[in-house]
Amino acid sequence: MKNNRFKDIKISGKKRKNIKLVASIAIILILGISIYFLNSYVMSNQSKSNSQNVSGVNTADEKIQVGTEKGDLAPDFSLKDINGNTMTLSKLRGKKVILNFWATTCPYCKIEMPELNKFYQNHKKDVVLLAIDIGEEKSTVENYLEGKGYGFTILIDSDAKTAINYKVQFIPMSFFIDEKGITRSISNGAMTYDEIEKYYQTISQ
Repeated sequence: MKNNRFKDIKISGKKRKNIKLVASIAIILILGISIYFLNSYVMSNQSKSNSQNVSGVNTADEKIQVGTEKGDLAPDFSLKDINGNTMTLSKLRGKKVILNFWATTCPYCKIEMPELNKFYQNHKKDVVLLAIDIGEEKSTVENYLEGKGYGFTILIDSDAKTAINYKVQFIPMSFFIDEKGITRSISNGAMTYDEIEKYYQTISQ
């Protein structure tokens, strides 16, 4: 009888251990599933929040932030050209755009301008070239351009706000912007015709 009781106690002990083990596994599974769905919920909410709060443009695969580096959405601006017409960058969405920051007092800009014009004459059906004069009056720019016959658009940034927004520290400086408004290449310094063509390829593919 004692042996039978001992066996019963031993079997009962094993059952309790098995029940505890099963219960432990069940609790771990429940916790794991709960954590998974909680993380999914949090990530989903964070994604929605970021979509609402980050300035940029949505594509099928990415969220683009506004900035002045390659891969950023180029900062928007509105400036008047030498004829008094207002040009807004965001309204050019769907077109390839080159922004060229310059000034009449810049010797390297004077070297680059004819190269830009030659490029523009060969590509004016495919690209918008905006040459943004920094910190000078309209009359100064007009006097400088007289007789030069440049065909691209000249914009006046007399208070240099746009140049500051683009973090332009020296000139000439150019931004090559694709049809979605994203900067794909940046040139620091005067470009030759061949160099302009090379940079242009980054927005014409």
